[in-house]
Amino acid sequence: MTMAACGSSPHTSPNLALPSEFRAACGHPGAHVTVRKVPVTISHAACDLTGVMITYPGHGGAVVPRDHGGIGIGNSLGLTLTVHPGTLDVTVNVRPGPAGNE
Repeated sequence: MTMAACGSSPHTSPNLALPSEFRAACGHPGAHVTVRKVPVTISHAACDLTGVMITYPGHGGAVVPRDHGGIGIGNSLGLTLTVHPGTLDVTVNVRPGPAGNE
């Protein structure tokens, strides 16, 4: 599922296309989001998740890096987080199978 929206600031009006668990974290490095449904892609234009900890129950988590796009992060519990080059959109997913299954 791809989520996208327009707007220059997450504080100007509620972004109904943005999953509710992400709204408070937009533009707030150090915030924590527990994702409810994967895969999900969050548009950087709608919500800057830089520095935000993203977790998925039973699959660990990762912090959205401050580096340039094209970064993929994975952990042994199965969470994958990708920052797309150019757009800096963030995709969160988990590998199929039980957590820890390599």
